[in-house]
Amino acid sequence: MIRLNNEQKMIENEVKKFAQSELDPIASEIDKEGVFPVDIVKKLSSLGLSSLIVPEKYGGAGLDTTCLCIAVEELAAVCASVSLIFAVNNSLVAYPIMKFGSEKIKEQYLKRLSNGEIGGYAVETGYTLNTPQQTHEQKNSSFAFVLNGEKADFMILPVNTENGKTFHIYDRDEKDRLFKHRILGMRAAGIVGFDVKTSISTTASMSDEASGLKKISCDVQTYSEIVFSAISLGIAQAAYNAALEYSKERRQFGRSICEFPMVQEMLVDMRGKIAASKLLVFNAAAQIDAGLKHSLDAHLARLFTGNAAVSCGLNAIQVHGGYGYTKEYPVERYMRDAKTIQLLNATPVDLTATCAKELL
Repeated sequence: MIRLNNEQKMIENEVKKFAQSELDPIASEIDKEGVFPVDIVKKLSSLGLSSLIVPEKYGGAGLDTTCLCIAVEELAAVCASVSLIFAVNNSLVAYPIMKFGSEKIKEQYLKRLSNGEIGGYAVETGYTLNTPQQTHEQKNSSFAFVLNGEKADFMILPVNTENGKTFHIYDRDEKDRLFKHRILGMRAAGIVGFDVKTSISTTASMSDEASGLKKISCDVQTYSEIVFSAISLGIAQAAYNAALEYSKERRQFGRSICEFPMVQEMLVDMRGKIAASKLLVFNAAAQIDAGLKHSLDAHLARLFTGNAAVSCGLNAIQVHGGYGYTKEYPVERYMRDAKTIQLLNATPVDLTATCAKELL
């Protein structure tokens, strides 16, 4: 059911080749140290991944959502942290600017993304813009979780106004204070807390009064769910591959453990969930590329793939036995990353409620 065109196949092959040669040797180390992989990000940006969906007129690759999901999945199958960096740069930074930014904002910030800059996105906010002036006078407002925040050149900050929520683009200031979280997974993705020390200007705001501010937030969230579901898919595939390979090599009682019915049951369960996840992810991507209604497909893809990745991570640890929860094998990292992406920016409970609302 999934038929990739020549351009999409090329993206798949090139990103997979890069991930295996450049990412695989350092994936465990950057996770252990929690280091944002600056050099790797620069190399991938030079290949066009930081602005993959940005139109060519602004210097981007101008590719579709399906291509983005392919690239994100291939990166996540080796290093989910790096995959998240580029997923955020495209789905939570480039996409809202493309859809809701003025031409002036597009010219400035989309070209910066195309030149290799990193954009950040604040997941939650308590920041309120309620003064008649063009800037907010209150200092030291905080954003608890900023994706890509550690190395972001600018950030998209959801800000509360008298009319609801809107998005403001904020250029990093050297006075701003960042604080790193000790998080379960995605440790090298640069997820930080952020204290704003200077005022936020309303001149770089994105809104669409005709559609309503709430609709903008929902639109951006829905689009990101398709891309985030591709991360979960890549993690699930990595966990399955590791479990399958180990089950063939590990021997007990004179035979490979892949011959044991319990192990076979886990492998089959993982393979089935991955196949279903792949169809859900690329169906949702195809819907948005075709300009069709896609919100329910996006929510279902994110919900199912998030659960599938966690399940595959647990099964991979089970197959590895006592070695599964050691740092000697990568499956414990897959499990941590799977659980982190499952909860990031939209929990399974929230997604289930959203899906039910649309169904009913």
